[in-house]
Amino acid sequence: MTNPRVYDADGEIDAEATRELRNRPPLTTEEIEEMLLEADKIENEYFKLRAKAVISFAKKFGKRRSEITSLERADVKVENGFLYVTFTLRKKHKRGLFQYLKFLKKNEPSALAKPLSELELDWREWAQTKEGYIIKEEKRTKSVDAFDRYAKIILAYLNFLDDEYPDAKYVFPSGKEVFGSYVVFGDKHLSGRHLLRMIKPLNPKAWMHLFRETKGADIAKALGRTLTAVYEVRETLDLENEQTAIRYVRRYAVQEMKAEREVIAYE
Repeated sequence: MTNPRVYDADGEIDAEATRELRNRPPLTTEEIEEMLLEADKIENEYFKLRAKAVISFAKKFGKRRSEITSLERADVKVENGFLYVTFTLRKKHKRGLFQYLKFLKKNEPSALAKPLSELELDWREWAQTKEGYIIKEEKRTKSVDAFDRYAKIILAYLNFLDDEYPDAKYVFPSGKEVFGSYVVFGDKHLSGRHLLRMIKPLNPKAWMHLFRETKGADIAKALGRTLTAVYEVRETLDLENEQTAIRYVRRYAVQEMKAEREVIAYE
């Protein structure tokens, strides 16, 4: 889980509050509903609907904040009574040792004379630089009944967005206050940090990644310690491998022990 931090009035990290926050359990349905009720108190209609939509996307799909902010309006559609959302996954893949040697041959050929053990250490450091990895984009489409509780909240926001800002490219376009009015920059989207600033007033003990943790936990609790649970967690959260999904299942699923009958002794 992404580690949140709590700062005091002087801008210093409050160690005790941070520790408490990091150890908090996943969000409950009641907490999420309370956040929606808090959002209803926002006077600006656009800001209110937007905040509720962010909560609903995070609750229903458990996606990373970058995957939510990068959603384009064309990625969200309603067809045959279902809401379809296509998320863009950007995954970092480090380049292998062979690619590092090719990089050295072109940029620093003298370094190839180093022992293999040193080259391997240099490669691991290089893999952390922008030359040492590539970003691969993949698309994943999810669907939910359009009459779902959270789908209806998302659609209410999108209807408002289409009416007020029909040229917005992104579902959550960037913008700023200008002379008392909010101006949208349709070709840019909000940052992940902006989503966090949107969520915190609604629940100081919530952050975006906690919704993802909650989604994985809900699946694990519902399906138990089974291979089905591992598969569903991985597919829902679009995880890179099973190991992370297994950790969710181990952390949140209850292991059911086999019942045994009382042994009755006969004289």
